[in-house]
Amino acid sequence: MYWGERRRKRWVIVRSRCIIPREDGSFLMQREKGGTYSLPGGRLEFQETLPFCAVRELREEAGIDVIPQKLVYIVETVNERRGYPRHEILFYFVCKYKGEPRREYKDIRFEWRKPREVYDNFWPPGLVRRLEEDAPEFNDAYFIVFIDDRLTFVNRLEGGFKYIEVKALLPQSYKASEDSTTPG
Repeated sequence: MYWGERRRKRWVIVRSRCIIPREDGSFLMQREKGGTYSLPGGRLEFQETLPFCAVRELREEAGIDVIPQKLVYIVETVNERRGYPRHEILFYFVCKYKGEPRREYKDIRFEWRKPREVYDNFWPPGLVRRLEEDAPEFNDAYFIVFIDDRLTFVNRLEGGFKYIEVKALLPQSYKASEDSTTPG
């Protein structure tokens, strides 16, 4: 094993994800080629804020504009994937959206699904139940840890992350349309 491989194994991946609910109780979800569902979003790029990462990823992949409103979950996962140790930290924002998402992007399909429809195929496992319990208000925030795909820690933060002003974290160059639709 050369130095680059060892270094690669020690990376912490940071992702920003969007929670986009509709009035019928469904959420926009992405389905990977293997059939696993997750909430849409992607990997943070260098010198990019978390909310802007969500905006960029949904624009690129789903073809919709989102406005992150509230940070509700910070999820940390530590496991092994494809023979390598993996450590991810995911930030989940409730978002308003504008437009209709495209059905496919590369190997990803976008679908409106109710949480109970994807219990057995959702990643990270267990988060989908938390999502179902908290919707539609998302009054509190949670720090959640999964180790080897098992829920190992949950800390409820009553009233959410009050110190974070999401709009202040968006770059000034991002001009959000005020007529964006509320989820639904």
